[in-house]
Amino acid sequence: MPRPARDRFLPLALAALLALTGSGLAQVSYQLGGELSAGFGVAFDGAVTVAAAGVDLRLDGEVGSGFFPDAVFVIEGQVVYDAASEAAPLSARLGRAYATAFLGDVDLSVGNQVVSWGSVDVLNPVDVVNPRDLSYPVADPASQKLATPMLRAVAHAPGGVTLDAVLVPVFVPSTLPGARWLPADQLPGDLPPGVTVVGIAEPLEARPAIEVGNVQFGLRATLDLDLFGGADVSAVYYRGFRHLPAFAFMPVPTEAPGALVIQPLLGYDPVQLLGADFSAVVGQFVLRGEAAYTFTGTPGNIALPGGGELPAPVGVDTFEAVLGAETNVPGGPYLSFNATWQHAAAGAGAPASDRFATALAATYEPNARTGLDVAWLHSWSDGSGLVRPSLSYTFADGLTGTAEAAIFYGGDGSEYGAWRDNSQLRVGMAFAF
Repeated sequence: MPRPARDRFLPLALAALLALTGSGLAQVSYQLGGELSAGFGVAFDGAVTVAAAGVDLRLDGEVGSGFFPDAVFVIEGQVVYDAASEAAPLSARLGRAYATAFLGDVDLSVGNQVVSWGSVDVLNPVDVVNPRDLSYPVADPASQKLATPMLRAVAHAPGGVTLDAVLVPVFVPSTLPGARWLPADQLPGDLPPGVTVVGIAEPLEARPAIEVGNVQFGLRATLDLDLFGGADVSAVYYRGFRHLPAFAFMPVPTEAPGALVIQPLLGYDPVQLLGADFSAVVGQFVLRGEAAYTFTGTPGNIALPGGGELPAPVGVDTFEAVLGAETNVPGGPYLSFNATWQHAAAGAGAPASDRFATALAATYEPNARTGLDVAWLHSWSDGSGLVRPSLSYTFADGLTGTAEAAIFYGGDGSEYGAWRDNSQLRVGMAFAF
């Protein structure tokens, strides 16, 4: 079986690591750590959503004999067995695996990396470099990011200017949610009388090939400003592909009269993004904001198993903006509020659409062992939403227990209401070493 494209680029990171450390092997220091974890989840309708145990390993190292290292490296890996998995129960994943050399005012990194662009936490219009694991769509967005092979250079210029450039040679798609999370309107509903859908075939994709024309790249320029209690503003340009596909469905006749198999077609749109973000400390508040316009191109054709090609489905141009504020209540929780607006242009026979939503989060630590979090997401466009409370407790050094719930509400066919049966409770235990 051929290795995934991103795994074939791992030798690039390892070669860079050897190049950085080869001249001073006696001056290399490293530390091995990790985490053992177990989790169980059950939906309100009784379905087991997760029954997993796993191990995460991490190797951190430094190279150099001075006070500051000349280079650092990180290698992470994860193995998980989940008895409730809809795919293979046992999975292994390479996480971050990269080396960074500090070359004066430039930090040069190569290998599997995670890049975080933008200022806000809920919806990040400019944070488009990494794909995401959306098998649990409402997980913490920071934990969903998948490490991707890339070359990254961060330059610290005079005047408080920072330039962050990335070059991503391999396209890696996001991990899609399972069938339990797919809304009913994903399938065609205008079939003629007497016609029955008897199955859904494996999707056919127009995935970007590994070639020079499909290399993704981007630049974020940040300026630190001496305003208020501190502020910064950034501009972003990115040329690449959407990590989530545009969908289309093709009915395929079978030998049985009136019986059809639905063939999903997936296309990953080439995109160009222009965006900006800012953050500022004003009194006891931190203000944050982001906005981005995404120009959509046309993906390649989809090759059919029996020969021939079909045009891949195409998405539409989008504009997304978010504005938020954060503050710490004296003796109480840390509060965060964000308002988001998403606009999708007309296309593929569908009219333009707008979505307005808000997100309110509160984090409270009554003592050194206990953490309480509550997040509320509400879509004002269709009246649906999500309430997600969570509790963590540290039993001993390195041993932490967690409990969280995801409660969806809304009408039939609404954004979150379609997931009402997926409302669930999850508990877990983790030991860090």
